[in-house]
Parts: sequence; C-alpha cells; structure tokens
Amino acid sequence: MEHDARGPLPAGTRTAIACFAAVLALAVPPGVSAETDDRAAPAGGLEEIVVTATRRSERLQDVPVSATAFTQERLDAAGVRNIDDLARETPGLTFERNGTSAAGNFNDEDTDINIRGIDSSAGTSTVGIYVDDTPIQGRHITFTSFNAFPALFDLERVEVLRGPQGTLFGAGSEGGTIRFIQPTPDLHSYSAYMRSEVAGTENGDPSYELGAAAGGPLIDDRLGFRVSASYREDGGWVNREDYRTGQITEKDANYAQTIVVRAALKWAATDTLSVTPSVYYQELRLHDTSAYWGELSNPQAENFANGNAQRNPSTDPFSLAAVKLEWDAGFAVLTSNTSYFSRAQHSSEDYTEFDRTLFGLSNVGPRPPVGDLGTSFDTDAQNNFYQEVRLQSPDPAAALSWTAGFFYSHLDENTTERVVDPNLNAEFAAFYGSPLCTSQAPCPGGEILSQPVSRIIDQQYAAFGDATLRLSDAWKATLGLRVARTAYSGDLEFYGPFFAPTTGAAAPLVARGSDHEDPVTPKGVLTYQPDRNDLLYASVAKGYRVGGINPATSSLCGPNLASIGLSAPPASYASDSLWSYEVGAKNTLWGGHLQLNSSLFVINWKNIQQSVYLTECGQNFVENLGAVLSHGGDIEVQVKPLDALQLGLSVAYVDAKYTKTVCGGPSACSGPVAQSQPVVSAGDRLAGAPWTIVTSAEYAFGPLAGRTPYLHADYQLTTAQTALLPIQDPGNGVSDPTYQGLPRISTLAARAGLRFQGVDVSFFGQNLTDAHPLVFRTRDTTASDLYFSHTIRPRLLGITATYRY
Repeated sequence: MEHDARGPLPAGTRTAIACFAAVLALAVPPGVSAETDDRAAPAGGLEEIVVTATRRSERLQDVPVSATAFTQERLDAAGVRNIDDLARETPGLTFERNGTSAAGNFNDEDTDINIRGIDSSAGTSTVGIYVDDTPIQGRHITFTSFNAFPALFDLERVEVLRGPQGTLFGAGSEGGTIRFIQPTPDLHSYSAYMRSEVAGTENGDPSYELGAAAGGPLIDDRLGFRVSASYREDGGWVNREDYRTGQITEKDANYAQTIVVRAALKWAATDTLSVTPSVYYQELRLHDTSAYWGELSNPQAENFANGNAQRNPSTDPFSLAAVKLEWDAGFAVLTSNTSYFSRAQHSSEDYTEFDRTLFGLSNVGPRPPVGDLGTSFDTDAQNNFYQEVRLQSPDPAAALSWTAGFFYSHLDENTTERVVDPNLNAEFAAFYGSPLCTSQAPCPGGEILSQPVSRIIDQQYAAFGDATLRLSDAWKATLGLRVARTAYSGDLEFYGPFFAPTTGAAAPLVARGSDHEDPVTPKGVLTYQPDRNDLLYASVAKGYRVGGINPATSSLCGPNLASIGLSAPPASYASDSLWSYEVGAKNTLWGGHLQLNSSLFVINWKNIQQSVYLTECGQNFVENLGAVLSHGGDIEVQVKPLDALQLGLSVAYVDAKYTKTVCGGPSACSGPVAQSQPVVSAGDRLAGAPWTIVTSAEYAFGPLAGRTPYLHADYQLTTAQTALLPIQDPGNGVSDPTYQGLPRISTLAARAGLRFQGVDVSFFGQNLTDAHPLVFRTRDTTASDLYFSHTIRPRLLGITATYRY
C-alpha cells in the first residue's frame, strides 16, 4: 500500500484518540465549573447571536442583510467539519469539488463556490473568504489554482452574508462573503474547548480527530492568550485499482489529513488601547482524489475505484499572521488590522490518460499500455499583504452612526505546471509516423509542457465608509460608498510540444498584460424597525471584480476556437460588476420563541467573467460572456415551542440565467447567416441548485442524574438542475451534452448524546440513508470515453466528545 512520507497517524495514536473520545466524559471532576452548552436566551427563548456583518457588533436580528450565523455549538451539533458540510447547512450557497474545467479527475481542492447563483470558475473569486478581518481567497489564474478554506475548529462563529458586500469588504465579495471568526483572548476569565471524534465510513477507512484550545488572562485585565491545535484524518473510501486485472493497488486511497495550530495574545496597553497579534497555520494533505471511474465502480455495493496509474496527492500549507489594534478615542473607535497571508500549495496529478486523449492516441487501445506514466506537477503560491484602518462612531444607536476607512492590499499569486510523460513521444511517433518532440520542440526527459510562470500581482487602494441616519424612532437610512484604485499586472510563460506539436515550440509562449480601474461600489439601505422584534429593509448594492490576462492554448485547440469565431483566446478579460436589489424582513415572535427571517432579491450581472472550456482539446480560457439575471429568495425559521425542543427550517430558491447569446469573436453566431456557434445562449443557466432546503430538530430530555440526554437530527435537500448549462447546450460551439449538472441530493444526519458539566458525548450518523448521488460526471475531452465521477461520502457512523469550560 502506497503512503507518502507524512502518512497516517501511527496505530497507537489512533487508539489513543478513540479511547479519548470514549472516556472524555469521565475525565471531568464533578466539582469543576463549566460552561453550559446553550447560550443565554431571553426567558428561555431562542439564542440571540451577535455578528459583525456591518463591521460593528450587532444582533443578527438587527442587521439589514440576509445572513446565516453558526456558533461553534451549532456547528458541533450538526457535525459540520469543513466547507462542504457548511455549504449543505446554508441555503443559497453552492459548493462543488468539480474543478474549473471538465477535467474533474484532477486535484480535489479545485472547487467552485457561489452564493445566490453568482458563479464563476474564472478570475478572482465571487465569494469573499475571510479569516477574522483578512480575506484569503485567490485567483483562478490557470486550472491549477484554487481557493483554500480554513478548518472549522475553535471558532467563535461563522457568518455567511448573501448578496454583494463590496462596500465594506471589497472586490472579492461580489456575490457574498463567508467569515470565519476566531475567539479573541480573554483578559478576565479562563476558558477551554476540546473535541475528539472517531468514526467509520461504510466500506471505507476510519476517521479520527483530536483538538484542544485554551485561553485566559496571563496578567489580569492586561494580557490574555488563546492557543489551539487540532489534527483530523478523514478516512478514504475510493480504491485505486489496476484496470487491466481488477486488483486493488491501494485501498481507500482518498484519505485527507488536516493540521491546525493557532496562537493569539491580547495586550491592553491602556484602558482604551489594545493590541492583538495572532498566528494561524493550517496544512491540508490529500492522499489521492475522490473521483472514481464509473466503469470500475458499483456505488450500490459501496465499491468506488479509479484506475489511475498513480495517486493525485496534494499538500496545501498556509499561514496567516495578523496584528489588530483597537483604540477608543472617545469620539470614535479606531481599528487597524495588518496581516500577511502566505500559501505554498503543491500537488501532482495523473495525466496518463489525458495526454493520450489530447494527442489522439486514445484510439490506439482502450487504455494506456502498461508502464505509461504521465504526471503534472503543480504549485500555487500566494503572498498577500493587507492593511486596513477604520474609524467608527462609538454608539450605533445614535442619531448618526458612521464608519470610515482605508484599505490597501498587495496580492502576489503564482502558479506553475510541469507535465512529464516519458513514453508519449515514442507512442506518438509509432502511430503518426513522426515524433512529437523535435530539436525545435524538445521534451527532455519526457517533459511535454513547462509553465514556469503564471503570475498576477494585484494592488488595491480603497477608501470606504457608510453612514446611518436615524430618520425617526423606527426609520433609518444607510448610505455606503467604496472608491478604489485597482491595478494588476500579469506574466504567463509556457513552452513545449504540448502547445504546437506540428510546428515546434522551442521559444516560450508569453502572455503579459496590465490594467487599472477606479471602481465605485455604493450601497443604500432603508430600514423600518418599530421595535426590537421586527425589522423590514430594502437595499441596493453594487459588486465588482477586477479583470486579468489569459494563457496561451495549444494549436490542438484551433478547431474548437474556430467553432466559436476565434483564432486564439483574447489576450485579456475585463472587469465585471453587478447590481443587487433586495427586500427582507426579520421578525421575532411568540415571546422570543420564534424567529422568522426572509428576503427576496434580483441581481443583474454584467460583462461576466467565465471560464470557456474547450471540450475537444481539454484547455480553457476566460472571456466576458454578456449578462446574467439571478432572482430568488430565502426564508429561515427557528422555533422553540417547548423549552426542550427546537426546530429549524431554511429554504432558498435561486434561478440564474444568461439573458443574451454571446459569440466568442466578432463573427455573427446568430441570425440567418450565422458564421459561428455561440459560447453561451440566452436561457442557459449558471451552476447551482434551484431549491435548497435544510431542516433541523433537537430535543433535550429532562435532566437525569445531573445529565441531559438529547436527540438532534438534520435533513438537507437540493433539487436537481434541469435547465442546461452552457457546456450542455448542443447549440453552443464548445459543448458536451454528456456533461452533468447538479443532481437531486438529500442527506439525513442524526446525533444522540449526553450533556453534563460542559461535557457532550454523542453517537452520530452522517448520510444515514447511504445516498450516492452522482454529484459530478465528466471526461477530459469529447474524444474520450472515460468518465470521472464524484459523489458524497458514504454513511459515516461515529462518536464525538466535546468539553467546554
């Protein structure tokens, strides 16, 4: 069985974790004072969560934004451990591990995330990903670059803000923002949090987790700390096997390991000035892909396998260092956040099948011969610096409250790729009568592609602010504005016979470009709040994304490009922007036992950046593809009919469609004398489930010998996407009708546990119905008959123990 140098934990450590999970409840002395698991609620009603969605602390029910907030307790109750789980719990949020192109067999970190249908696997992210006050999302420079996401351990809360948040959060929040907010060191009291878990996947390997966090005053009222560390291994369930013999070469190869370490200090230099330095480090290791070959697998028998010649491993470490300064100047509160984000992801992917499909060798045999090995070695490095300073009025209830700030960022991201396939040249020469590699286009050691530089540097200066005027006791009006200077410069280099097998390519193909803009992103909100229990609002806001440059494509892509009216991809793509219109209500009823939050929205997205996948040659580029109209709504209901029972229901509807037919080039692609086929057609949809439904229920039985038994259940449903995506539309020039959109996905989870003195021990099950929806199915090019598929993790059963002090 293959393992990398940093393989799974030793058996002894695994046993220790399992034992810890089973006996943690007995480790707490009866006399120890501990936190209760439920936050204070008014008169036994629902918990009131405080958020910072407007960059100041407010009750979620007072914020005129469609938002969902998760405390660490709520995340634990639902078994949310990563961004995949979070997406299933959040209506209107879609997350897929399908890659930026149809080549879904490649790295599992290659993901697609969108809020309210604002979906793009090109350019900068449409969703802002924040750790505290620092954005960490990146660019899709090539299909080897993708976003990193923090693990969900020792968090104060997670906030999901729907709709553009560009006024206060910048250009990375065009469709919405997800904020992972960590605990601040306490200067007055001590606290601790521990979590341990062991679980088994149906016909797969066990999963393990152990984590601990602690904090409190080092010097009372002056110096506090918070430290945490966790390790998690998610067991694999997809085998790798020899497709010629059917023998398993590595069982349950797709396991993943996550290490997280954090340390923070808070120094109260004076009664009005505090400084909080912090360091966060995370390393994600993927041992292999979770994609499986349909021809080798039987999902109903819990048999998932791929026939790749080698593993697709990835190591993704990143660190975030930040210094936060807060000063209460009396007339205003000054907050400064200085941060540096550094990431060095590196991976390798099996290109054995893809190389032979690309160069027309797939018809030589059903699969590559024994001994063939094509490998893509990839890196994605980010080095980002951020500085934000904001000044806020101290009293949010004043007749006029305001925020003013300055933001600066310098983002440096570079991706590299190197494809090596030692046997490809000889096979190409034997089949076509001439070699792929020549003196003009050499491939030393079988190197058929070298991409030493794919680098884009983004720089932004921005001034932002908002002001809220209290028009009466019930009416408020908010105006916000962000004015920025954005600039980017890009440098992309490629060489090798991959790009020009018939003409030679000794010299690198170079793409360079730069641009700058001065975007203005306003926001306006009108709020009516007659009392603390009822809020009505209407808002209009603008979102924005910066443009970029395109890499070169292979000469093999010529026919595909010609079909959409292009001889080559455009050298660059422009910025895009949108306007969002929203009305919403937040109501607290029944003496605080019922919360009802709802919203309706319409979004007009113009000049949108989208990745165009060339289905015949397996490459992609970015183009501005006209306009999209997205509309829908969401409703969240939380009700506590009894002190012991809490119920939840969330429903969201999203329909995002192209409103225009767009050509790839200047030639006509519609009308009586069409010269080419369109890239997208009016009525094509963006990826995303039309309906998402999340329900939850928890019942806490009466105390039993000082302990509280409870039952918790969650059910999630996303409906199938029936409308055509652009790549599915046969009327488009770059299409693959076999490409699959999102299917119907339903999952059921349950947890039964016991709480006492800060301890929570529970048995749980995820995907209890053991559903195997075909979440994603694709192939490298339309010449291939090999399909790669993804599904959700099979049934997971386990035990979790947490402790809060």
